[in-house]
Amino acid sequence: MSAGGLRASDADRDHVVNLLHTAYAEGRITSEEHSERVQATISAKTFDDLVPLTADLVPTAPAVPSRPRPAQVPATGSGDTDRMTAALSTVKRAGPWRVRPRTYTNVFLGSVELDLTEATFDVQVVEFNVTQFMGTVFLRVPMGTTVRDETAHALGETSIRGIGSPDPSFPVVILRGTNVLGEIKVRGPKRPPVWKRALA
Repeated sequence: MSAGGLRASDADRDHVVNLLHTAYAEGRITSEEHSERVQATISAKTFDDLVPLTADLVPTAPAVPSRPRPAQVPATGSGDTDRMTAALSTVKRAGPWRVRPRTYTNVFLGSVELDLTEATFDVQVVEFNVTQFMGTVFLRVPMGTTVRDETAHALGETSIRGIGSPDPSFPVVILRGTNVLGEIKVRGPKRPPVWKRALA
């Protein structure tokens, strides 16, 4: 098998999608080209499938290893990373679930909705790396969570509301990545129903 015939990993596809978002934001490809290439990237199986998608955007094609790489971390549920892809769809997580040190979200005309208020955090500081085009990422965090927004926006925005004053004993959430024509929303816990507040 040639090196280009090796199976591409989620990290390889994430890298190509990020290049495409940047190229679109810089005006080097049209909206139609961006949409077609992102869809082709998400369905790519091998390096030979990925290389043509950025061949005219970078000086050299993405590096192709001369030998197989070590096994990649599975898409979800293991290791220190978690990956979510929402292409014309919605991904939701709520209730008791485990937040890894790093979470990668790829959003293309879709949405990712994550409720962290009942989640278990592996570490004190967690990172959400967002690669998004015309989508929405919604995070609901515990009151007192520290949120740092370090995302690069191209006609997109991040809004953070209702999370209270930072509490040093609570988690730190760092937002990174590229947001093109999309929105990242961070909100505090839902308000309980009136009758429940009255009984408290």
